[in-house]
Amino acid sequence: MKKFALPAALLLAPLLASCAAASPDEAATSAPPPAAEGEVHWSYDGEKGPNEWGHLTKDFAACEAGDAQSPIDLPDHAAEKLTEHPKITSSPTVGESVDTGHTIQLVPDGDASEVEWKDNEFDLAQVHFHLPSEHTVEGKALDAEFHFVHTTEDGQVLVLGVLAQTGDAENEDWQPFIDGAAEPGSDELPIDVAAMLPTDPTFEEYAGSLTTPPCTEGVDWVVYHEPIELSAEQIAVLKEAYEDNARPVQPQGDRVAYEGTVTVSDG
Repeated sequence: MKKFALPAALLLAPLLASCAAASPDEAATSAPPPAAEGEVHWSYDGEKGPNEWGHLTKDFAACEAGDAQSPIDLPDHAAEKLTEHPKITSSPTVGESVDTGHTIQLVPDGDASEVEWKDNEFDLAQVHFHLPSEHTVEGKALDAEFHFVHTTEDGQVLVLGVLAQTGDAENEDWQPFIDGAAEPGSDELPIDVAAMLPTDPTFEEYAGSLTTPPCTEGVDWVVYHEPIELSAEQIAVLKEAYEDNARPVQPQGDRVAYEGTVTVSDG
């Protein structure tokens, strides 16, 4: 996989989570820049919360005026089926945890995963979380949601969404991410995407947007049907870092969700 530098706000600015205004070309960065004079700050509540994002600056206009916004409420199983299957190639590596001001990201130092989909190759830029989940299923939110943000060299974005619920046992495959959430700035954290993804390859796919300002549309969402399980203690660590950092569900309009399956292989 080709290593490349990403533009500057996708990191969620969560997505993906910086506090700065960003152009569409900057929507896929691997780490938010330091706060600068003139940046527009936003939040998840109050006068700078989701209902006001589109009014904070013209750069955030899509948050209000867009007609293909994310997240949405997903069906338990989509009626429409895909015939093309994304292929994920996973290469274990290490990364650093970054506190963006809205979430914690795990940013890989090297190639971590590549998604071949719709004649494009998307490389992993970062992984971050929302609590509770942003996407709902049949109207129900889960305990958390993780976004594996992938981008192409020309700035296209594909996000693998993984829902999470509380289980009885610690999830060892996710513990490096939890450690990074507990201590932002930690490096050399193991990243094994294949191990972190659900075992059931079924997903729901739809066309959407970044879930944070600037809410840029044209994002391809692939949300796994099966949630992973984290222990109550692991969920508590995420909650201690950031709680209630989820954008409300957006109107689906005439968009259609499709069901498909993905293949995962080692690099």
